[in-house]
Amino acid sequence: MNNSNAYKLYTEQSGISATPGELLVMLFNAELKNIKIAILNIKAGKTNDAHTRLIQAQKIMDELNMSLDHTYAISKELQSLYNFIKRELVSANIKKDTEKLEKLLPLITELRDTWEQADKLARKQV
Repeated sequence: MNNSNAYKLYTEQSGISATPGELLVMLFNAELKNIKIAILNIKAGKTNDAHTRLIQAQKIMDELNMSLDHTYAISKELQSLYNFIKRELVSANIKKDTEKLEKLLPLITELRDTWEQADKLARKQV
């Protein structure tokens, strides 16, 4: 089994046993990783690699948007926030703007941390 197959199997198995909250945290961690690597790639002049990472980050935002449960009022605000992040990712990708990407990191980190706390609270109540 090669490394990419092992990684795919690991992530699939991790996802199977993860709570919905843990899955959200994983998505936000992947989002942060893609953006950080894109920043490094842009600074190194590897614009194609940066583009690939930023496309992945955009797909994650799409996935987060699609996972929203619109029976909750907060979903509308989250959708606006996720759409904002995606627009910023697209703009930063077009311009290869590391400053714009770096400004997204604290926001995405805060979202991840909030979902992580919410998941912990939800598990305590069960």
